[in-house]
Amino acid sequence: MTAIERILTTGHSMRTDDAPMPTEAEFRSIEAKLGFRFPDSYREFVRLGGLGELRINHRVLPPFEILESLRYLPDREYVPFAANGCGDLYCWPRTETAEPVVLFADHETGYTYNEVAASFTQWLEEERF
Repeated sequence: MTAIERILTTGHSMRTDDAPMPTEAEFRSIEAKLGFRFPDSYREFVRLGGLGELRINHRVLPPFEILESLRYLPDREYVPFAANGCGDLYCWPRTETAEPVVLFADHETGYTYNEVAASFTQWLEEERF
């Protein structure tokens, strides 16, 4: 069992929507537009149905919303993948690293970035209810 599988199968879970999971072609199309490859852990999370998961304190964005959410950031050095509902975003730096660090982008400070987790998997583990 992978770490993502373990995260998604421990405890009570409830999905908030029945939206179809993105296809591999949709992933590739959005990655090409972003110029960024999603971490394998994010891809696995989405593929296993983690989007809409209520045991996570923040909303993990589906790939098409990641593309749309770029408009909120003042620069293109970061790729937002989750929101906390208060205007703040969680982002990956644009890097070739397979599993980039997770940065918190605080909107009240003009989107300053602070590292909050070493990877998407670690971030998921820390943001559980």
